[in-house]
Amino acid sequence: MPGLLLHHGALMMCAHPPGLVTIPAPVQQRVLVGPHPVATVADTFLVAGCGFPAATLGAPPCTSVVWLHTSARVLVNGLPALLQPSPPVGVAPAVGVGTPPPNPPMVQVMQLRVRGM
Repeated sequence: MPGLLLHHGALMMCAHPPGLVTIPAPVQQRVLVGPHPVATVADTFLVAGCGFPAATLGAPPCTSVVWLHTSARVLVNGLPALLQPSPPVGVAPAVGVGTPPPNPPMVQVMQLRVRGM
Protein backbone atom coordinates (compact mmCIF):
# COMPACT_ATOMS: atom_id res chain seq x y z
CA MET A 1 0.00 0.00 0.00
CA PRO A 2 1.49 3.40 -0.94
CA GLY A 3 1.98 6.19 1.53
CA LEU A 4 3.91 9.31 2.45
CA LEU A 5 7.47 8.82 3.72
CA LEU A 6 7.62 9.52 7.44
CA HIS A 7 10.55 11.61 8.66
CA HIS A 8 12.37 12.74 11.77
CA GLY A 9 10.63 15.92 12.86
CA ALA A 10 7.08 14.86 12.00
CA LEU A 11 4.66 16.04 14.69
CA MET A 12 2.82 13.11 16.30
CA MET A 13 0.78 12.65 19.46
CA CYS A 14 -0.12 9.48 21.32
CA ALA A 15 -3.80 8.54 21.68
CA HIS A 16 -3.90 10.27 25.09
CA PRO A 17 -3.12 13.99 24.65
CA PRO A 18 -0.84 15.80 25.33
CA GLY A 19 1.57 12.85 24.77
CA LEU A 20 4.19 13.86 22.19
CA VAL A 21 5.75 11.13 20.03
CA THR A 22 9.32 11.78 18.85
CA ILE A 23 12.27 10.03 17.25
CA PRO A 24 15.04 11.25 19.58
CA ALA A 25 17.95 10.33 17.29
CA PRO A 26 17.35 9.17 13.72
CA VAL A 27 19.35 6.06 12.81
CA GLN A 28 20.32 7.34 9.37
CA GLN A 29 21.26 10.88 8.34
CA ARG A 30 21.97 10.49 4.60
CA VAL A 31 18.55 10.20 2.94
CA LEU A 32 16.44 13.33 3.44
CA VAL A 33 12.99 14.64 2.59
CA GLY A 34 13.49 18.37 2.70
CA PRO A 35 15.86 18.98 5.62
CA HIS A 36 14.72 15.92 7.63
CA PRO A 37 16.08 12.34 7.66
CA VAL A 38 13.65 9.64 6.47
CA ALA A 39 12.45 7.32 9.26
CA THR A 40 13.18 3.59 8.95
CA VAL A 41 12.23 0.45 10.85
CA ALA A 42 15.38 0.88 12.96
CA ASP A 43 14.15 4.16 14.47
CA THR A 44 12.74 4.24 18.00
CA PHE A 45 9.63 6.30 18.76
CA LEU A 46 9.35 7.58 22.34
CA VAL A 47 6.29 9.11 24.02
CA ALA A 48 6.63 12.01 26.47
CA GLY A 49 3.73 13.28 28.57
CA CYS A 50 1.08 10.64 27.85
CA GLY A 51 -2.20 11.75 29.41
CA PHE A 52 -3.46 8.22 30.15
CA PRO A 53 -4.96 8.23 33.69
CA ALA A 54 -2.68 5.47 35.00
CA ALA A 55 -3.39 6.17 38.66
CA THR A 56 -7.12 5.56 38.34
CA LEU A 57 -7.08 2.67 35.85
CA GLY A 58 -3.98 0.85 37.09
CA ALA A 59 -2.31 0.58 33.66
CA PRO A 60 0.94 2.29 32.65
CA PRO A 61 0.93 5.27 30.25
CA CYS A 62 2.22 5.03 26.66
CA THR A 63 6.01 4.84 26.58
CA SER A 64 6.82 4.11 22.94
CA VAL A 65 5.26 3.48 19.54
CA VAL A 66 5.73 0.57 17.13
CA TRP A 67 5.20 1.48 13.46
CA LEU A 68 3.33 -1.18 11.46
CA HIS A 69 3.32 0.20 7.88
CA THR A 70 6.69 -0.17 6.15
CA SER A 71 7.72 0.20 2.54
CA ALA A 72 8.21 -2.90 0.42
CA ARG A 73 10.07 -1.07 -2.34
CA VAL A 74 11.81 1.93 -0.76
CA LEU A 75 14.90 1.00 1.25
CA VAL A 76 17.13 3.45 3.11
CA ASN A 77 20.58 1.97 3.81
CA GLY A 78 18.98 -1.46 3.34
CA LEU A 79 16.15 -0.80 5.81
CA PRO A 80 12.47 -0.31 4.85
CA ALA A 81 11.23 3.28 5.11
CA LEU A 82 8.17 4.02 7.25
CA LEU A 83 4.99 5.11 5.49
CA GLN A 84 1.93 7.12 6.55
CA PRO A 85 -1.00 6.09 4.31
CA SER A 86 -3.09 9.26 4.74
CA PRO A 87 -2.14 12.92 4.92
CA PRO A 88 -2.19 14.59 8.35
CA VAL A 89 -4.19 14.98 10.52
CA GLY A 90 -4.64 11.22 10.50
CA VAL A 91 -4.34 8.04 12.50
CA ALA A 92 -0.92 6.45 12.19
CA PRO A 93 -0.46 2.80 11.20
CA ALA A 94 1.20 2.17 14.54
CA VAL A 95 0.37 1.14 18.09
CA GLY A 96 1.30 2.67 21.41
CA VAL A 97 3.21 0.42 23.78
CA GLY A 98 2.33 0.50 27.45
CA THR A 99 -1.43 0.93 27.67
CA PRO A 100 -3.91 -1.89 27.22
CA PRO A 101 -5.37 -2.01 24.61
CA PRO A 102 -2.73 -0.48 22.33
CA ASN A 103 -4.01 2.70 20.68
CA PRO A 104 -2.71 4.30 17.48
CA PRO A 105 -1.00 7.70 17.62
CA MET A 106 -2.12 10.68 15.52
CA VAL A 107 0.17 12.26 12.92
CA GLN A 108 -0.38 16.02 13.07
CA VAL A 109 2.23 17.45 10.66
CA MET A 110 4.61 15.82 8.17
CA GLN A 111 5.95 16.27 4.65
CA LEU A 112 3.42 15.83 1.82
CA ARG A 113 5.62 15.60 -1.27
CA VAL A 114 7.41 12.23 -1.26
CA ARG A 115 5.50 8.96 -1.53
CA GLY A 116 6.70 5.37 -1.36
CA MET A 117 5.33 1.88 -1.84
